[in-house]
Amino acid sequence: MSWQIIAICLVIFSVFILQFYRNKPEDFGMKPDGVVIHKEQKARKNVRAFTLIEAKKTRAFWIISLILAFNSFFFTGFTFHVVSIFESVGFSKNQAISIFLPISIIAISTSTCGNIFSDNIKHKIYIFIMILAGFMASLGLIFLKESLGLYLLIIGLGVLGGLFTVVNAVTWPRYYGRLYLGAITGKVMSVLVIASAVAPTLFSYCFTVFESYSYVSYITVVILLFVTIASLKVKNPQK
Repeated sequence: MSWQIIAICLVIFSVFILQFYRNKPEDFGMKPDGVVIHKEQKARKNVRAFTLIEAKKTRAFWIISLILAFNSFFFTGFTFHVVSIFESVGFSKNQAISIFLPISIIAISTSTCGNIFSDNIKHKIYIFIMILAGFMASLGLIFLKESLGLYLLIIGLGVLGGLFTVVNAVTWPRYYGRLYLGAITGKVMSVLVIASAVAPTLFSYCFTVFESYSYVSYITVVILLFVTIASLKVKNPQK
């Protein structure tokens, strides 16, 4: 029945796509940021378009790709093994599945707020918040037996998922322009796919060898520490 509901939703959604989807604002005589008035908006007119090769030479490209890849890695591995993860610490299957509701609520709220304030907040701040959320999710998996661990896991995954959509959609054109956006985001997507592909196997391996999924978090904490240090000098290439 779930598949049938999804199919119906896709049919309905396709109607909205046909009616409302547009390729780019310029096709309709519009500017992405509306009428240019403020100095900050005027500066955006002179956005430099980076090629993929040029983008890969910047620190920001790899740091943002890594934190997005971390989200894909952790979320995919966790989702694939969610029932087993919770059963390994004494929770039932129903309790395991039930956490996706609060995670979704937090993710939607975070994504909405992140999009609203994306024009007024430096996106480097979003990166740091995602790193913090990653630490929360990792520690939550380690201490999942405790109530605090469960809350850390839910909040961490919710914030990670919510900001993922904002950073992945808004940061790339702001940092590298729109002319070569397809090539840049395509490269990023390949990194995300690799991270998602590796995650289930690594989660499974840790449980098979160490009889606990918490050891995955020790790996992710090390990765996040590296990303944290490397992100301190991240700058918008446009500046």
